[in-house]
Amino acid sequence: MKDWVKKYYSVLKMSWVQTLEYRANALVGAFAILSGLLIEYLLLKQVFADEIINNSPIKSFTSFNHLMVYIMLCMMVGQLKSSWYNSMMMIDEIRSGELNKYLTKPISYFSYNFMNFIGHNSLFYIVYCIMMILTPIILGSGYVFSGIPQILGFIVTLFISVFLSYTIYFCMVCFAFWFGEVRAMIVSYNLFNVFLSGQLIPIALFPDGLKQFVMNSPFRFMVDFPVSIATASQFKLDYFLEGLMMQIFWCGVMYLIGKIIYSFGIKQYEAFGA
Repeated sequence: MKDWVKKYYSVLKMSWVQTLEYRANALVGAFAILSGLLIEYLLLKQVFADEIINNSPIKSFTSFNHLMVYIMLCMMVGQLKSSWYNSMMMIDEIRSGELNKYLTKPISYFSYNFMNFIGHNSLFYIVYCIMMILTPIILGSGYVFSGIPQILGFIVTLFISVFLSYTIYFCMVCFAFWFGEVRAMIVSYNLFNVFLSGQLIPIALFPDGLKQFVMNSPFRFMVDFPVSIATASQFKLDYFLEGLMMQIFWCGVMYLIGKIIYSFGIKQYEAFGA
């Protein structure tokens, strides 16, 4: 176990050093979050003009400010769990035959790239953490992180959602063993995921049919669930434990599917271009 931790910690540290060479990416990501939030604010301000004037609740949100805080956190979590960069790199390695260098070494391709994924997003964790700390200071208490349980619950569910997101990306990447070029699948998934996970429109505002589908899919547990914990006025243990178990369930399902696809794919792998 000690050797395993040491081995993959070295991968994480190497990825972290490489990420530091492109520090501006984190600032660009923060700007993208704020600009996207501004667009959402201008649009939703017109949609919920009556609710804003009357200071009335909007579905499950106590106020318009509460809704905007939820959306901002959804955008941040959506960025933290995004693995499109690593996915594209893995696809290129499979297509070009560079996967060979991993097959001849005592490392797991899944674990190696997961550490790369965490390291690549590490600066975003720091920048977004600062933004999350400033949010209740600027807007006042009651909208986010109302207590220690919400903070701890958010951190736990966030890291599980990151792993869940990575396992889904890994499943899609493994299809490169058969089709070679699967970038279109990654791009399509990203577009659907941004919408279905609640990054653009809160799941609470979805039509009933679509909402029922999303609530029983892994999409909900990648963004909506962690953010719902953070923005809840009260920490509900039953809700947290139920959602946590579903997160773990989907992680297990997607991990097993990824391992199965990879095991079949590696038998088809012919290392063209190596």
